[in-house]
Amino acid sequence: MTVKIARAIPPKAQLPHALCSLPTDAPVLLGFSGGADSTALLHVLLAMKETYGFPLYAAHLDHGIRGAEAARDRAFCESVAARLGIELFVGEADVPARALASGISLEEAARKERYAFFADVMKKKEIPILVTAHHADDNLETLCFRLARGTGVRGLGGIPACRPFENGFLVRPLLGVTRAELLDFCRENTIEYVTDSTNADVAYTRNRIRRDVLPVLEALYPGAAERASCLCEELHEDDAFLSSLSRELLGKCTCADALDLAKLREAPRPVRRRAITMWAEAQCGNLLHVHTEALLRLCEEEHPHMEVALPGDLIGCCERGRLYVRKKELLPHPSYRIPFAFGREAVPNTEFCVYAAQLEAKIKVHNLSTAPYIILTREFDIINKGAYWRERRAGDTILLRGMHRKLRKLQNEAKLPPRLRMRLPVLCDGEGVLWAPFVGARDTLPLKAPHDAGKGDILICFESVNT
Repeated sequence: MTVKIARAIPPKAQLPHALCSLPTDAPVLLGFSGGADSTALLHVLLAMKETYGFPLYAAHLDHGIRGAEAARDRAFCESVAARLGIELFVGEADVPARALASGISLEEAARKERYAFFADVMKKKEIPILVTAHHADDNLETLCFRLARGTGVRGLGGIPACRPFENGFLVRPLLGVTRAELLDFCRENTIEYVTDSTNADVAYTRNRIRRDVLPVLEALYPGAAERASCLCEELHEDDAFLSSLSRELLGKCTCADALDLAKLREAPRPVRRRAITMWAEAQCGNLLHVHTEALLRLCEEEHPHMEVALPGDLIGCCERGRLYVRKKELLPHPSYRIPFAFGREAVPNTEFCVYAAQLEAKIKVHNLSTAPYIILTREFDIINKGAYWRERRAGDTILLRGMHRKLRKLQNEAKLPPRLRMRLPVLCDGEGVLWAPFVGARDTLPLKAPHDAGKGDILICFESVNT
């Protein structure tokens, strides 16, 4: 069936295949709501189809929100598709139930259901290109929304003209076209469409921006939407270049599940920021600007006692010159009590253990710092003193340099990572704390220096089970 358009298609409308570099005969699926934007795009694609001959399909989803009005839209889309000879795929979803079950907004739930439906159609019909009718005004609206909420250069790039989607691409051919031009196109070609009443509901943030902000901008600066689209296109190119440098940096500084801070700091700050964002988002999803800035500051200052709260009950923290993303420990570790004994004992619910032995000869301790071990004189009968290991507790103190000092404050001064502090075992007796790893030993303990240690002296060590 030949469809004739009375006026040439908008000059800034682009061929979907050119945006994703696929052959011009590749099938295309249109997300078709029946509104002015998607109906105009359907006719634009039909005009392009006459030239290039690609198979064209449409998909419409009833979101289960607007009752009779949604039924009207579905009937309209079916009528238009039948008249124009386009195969239409129709789906249904209970978006309110999805939003309630997932704890997300109605808008977000609708978007997820819609794109899941599109993806299913593309997979079944082997369609590599999905097109949607986002236009220049949508781009400016998104730009305003992200500016107000907080974003980086990538967010200021607005809506991408093309991005990977499932096993193909999601393409927006109308990003250079304004809504006014699309409405003119429909009017001059006598193209009918339906109107979604929820588009006027200013309870939705985007609708309020569309109603209250965009008209003011356009009145002050005519052509604002088109200029914003040009800016977004330039920023997309800049971000793509910086992102390629960031991926190279990640290849150099990623080690297992962490980032090497020394190598990270060698890169310029914009590249460093993107590298950290890419790496962290791979573990916890999309981050806000406040998250990325906090992670960047954490890496630059490397405060071991600081943590950055991230989405999904995750935290960012620095340990031993590396940046980690870990699960936030919401509950304290259970109490335990391990009687002191010679040999190796695992610390419950941790990856650590404690070790004690009587030396058989004079030793040299070169591979341990002074913090994770102590050596007591052979005359000190630690077993008969009733020594035992337990978890650190709120209010714990230790007699250190003539003063009773709080362990919590001492661990903070030692720059121990927060996730490590409550996991470290402390050695106690009936009078309180004898020794806390990385902090110190009670003043009354008869300690020996490593170079003086010999047969019979007692080595007590804290170590990882992987040591």
